[in-house]
Amino acid sequence: MGKIIAFTNQKGGVGKTTSVANIGAGLARAGHRVLLLDLDPQANLTKGLGVMDAEQNVYGALLGEYALRAYTLRDNLALVAGSPALSGFEKVKGNDLDREFLLKDLLAPVRERFDYVLLDCPPALGLITLNAYACADMLFIPLEAQLYAADGLEKVLDLVTRVQRRVNPALTIGGIFFTRFDGRKVLRRETAEQLRAQYPGLILQQAVRESIALSEAPHLGQDIFAYAPGSAGAADYQTLLEEILTR
Repeated sequence: MGKIIAFTNQKGGVGKTTSVANIGAGLARAGHRVLLLDLDPQANLTKGLGVMDAEQNVYGALLGEYALRAYTLRDNLALVAGSPALSGFEKVKGNDLDREFLLKDLLAPVRERFDYVLLDCPPALGLITLNAYACADMLFIPLEAQLYAADGLEKVLDLVTRVQRRVNPALTIGGIFFTRFDGRKVLRRETAEQLRAQYPGLILQQAVRESIALSEAPHLGQDIFAYAPGSAGAADYQTLLEEILTR
């Protein structure tokens, strides 16, 4: 049965979607069967991996309009497309008795077909994120080492605690990792050290450096390993992936 890993942060623009795309691609390159789910209404993961105008998406599947459909991207890698309509999910399903388990039920029949299922959560702690936490085995939190970075982090950790207590006792936090990291900037280094001291054992060693290639790859519908395999971004995500697999 595939391991479900959620990538989450209440704050947007922290490299969450980039991380899902490239960690997923790295796992697939290593021979693992990987399914990516785009749960963000912005659908940037879907667009950034070159899937345009998908006829079926995760929103329609969650509403029971059709079965879950995965679009094949390459060997060992498939994507369930996102949709802007996800922004209305809470309004449509917020009163359902089983509202926090809709995604878990949807994924149950397909988990055996994959080794890893990666969830790209929206930058909000609403019903979609709750569904992701309810079905995930583990979650990782991408974070920029900058002022106020810990504010949103505390809210994520609080929600995780409540989910563990009431909805998904098996959920664990795999770790927190820094993205868009520039070690030349004193403030970034100091913030990183403060967070390591504040959350001992949770901060991963590998950070993802600021990289032009990481920004360029989605515009061509590619992951960093296909677009620029010799880049710093590819090296960082490969090392990060290896660390994640040890958690």
